[in-house]
Amino acid sequence: MRKNFDEELLELSTLLTEMGAAAESAIDTVIASLTDANSEIAEKALAITKNMDQMERDIENRCLKLLLRQQPMAHDLRTVSAALKMVTDLQRIGDQCANIAEMSHLLTSRGGMVKHEEIRTMAQKAASMVKQSIAAYVAHDAGAAARVVELDDEVDDLFLAVKGELVELMVKNRSQADQAIDLIIIAKYLERIADHAVNIAQWATYCVTGEIQPTN
Repeated sequence: MRKNFDEELLELSTLLTEMGAAAESAIDTVIASLTDANSEIAEKALAITKNMDQMERDIENRCLKLLLRQQPMAHDLRTVSAALKMVTDLQRIGDQCANIAEMSHLLTSRGGMVKHEEIRTMAQKAASMVKQSIAAYVAHDAGAAARVVELDDEVDDLFLAVKGELVELMVKNRSQADQAIDLIIIAKYLERIADHAVNIAQWATYCVTGEIQPTN
């Protein structure tokens, strides 16, 4: 019985890792869509996020079956409970990516080609945080989870820098105000993705320590 339970926990970790990888791919794809007028890229990002919807349902069902069919010990219960919380944050990351994809499609349809290095850097850091937070959960590594939380300050600083630059652009050049506003919103979505990665990292810590940390 215990062997079967351990195998199902391993499968759960695999599914979460796959959903985390899908989130990374969605982030990479939507950022590519901002610099390429090909609307198919944005559509690809939307397809990835729709697939994440099914992943969320599959993981939730697996978690509930583990809780109902088995009699998990305290540590196992934390692992499954954390997975249920984490999948919600992963799904919200997918939602943020879908929002960026839709805005990207709007920008490119208006001829706006986005080239903002800080936004690309924000996306790269956010995607890395998602990957590291899931890895921390799978490895039961509280130290790795803590490092993800620390990275959030870097993304926050980048957001403030992006917002400051774009507000200045709006003041100097009214004709670019609409695009600048869209870019600020996109940057805010990326900041929220990083916040969700922090939430995942904090649930990974909970698996190890049993302590629930404040979430974003």
